[in-house]
Amino acid sequence: MKENPFKSIAFNKLEKNVYAPIFVKAMPFFIAIIAFDNVAARIMMAAIERMDRFNECEVIITELDSYLGVSENTRKRALNVLRYMNFIETKRNTVKGGKTKFKISVQVACKGNVETKVNMEGAFDEYLCPSLLVDGQICKESFEKYKQFKGKTKHKDGLPF
Repeated sequence: MKENPFKSIAFNKLEKNVYAPIFVKAMPFFIAIIAFDNVAARIMMAAIERMDRFNECEVIITELDSYLGVSENTRKRALNVLRYMNFIETKRNTVKGGKTKFKISVQVACKGNVETKVNMEGAFDEYLCPSLLVDGQICKESFEKYKQFKGKTKHKDGLPF
């Protein structure tokens, strides 16, 4: 088994064995992600395992591709699924060895007290939108309209594209 490529940013020895639950309210969304794109689910679980007390972790994208055994396009689609569902936010750092920083939504999972995390400066606290699911599944047509843009985001039908 390959080693999880995600690394905690602010590591604390006390966090080593801290449990990071996926919240009950996020479960229907996570189940929909598993059914829609299992690579996205694998990325999410690996990131949650290694996130720090700020719900952040980082990864070198080529190592992530190797860990998952997938192509760049498959990984990009999986990350877009997670962004579309408001599970993660990513920021690429070209200066720091090409690492990509992940922020996991505190509405999905967190280590520690949820109220503290929600009020923490810089917390990624996006609302989980039930309208993204149709009969418990991700709407493929709506997802296909979604594209991540850097800088300004244009909208069509209320969804970024």
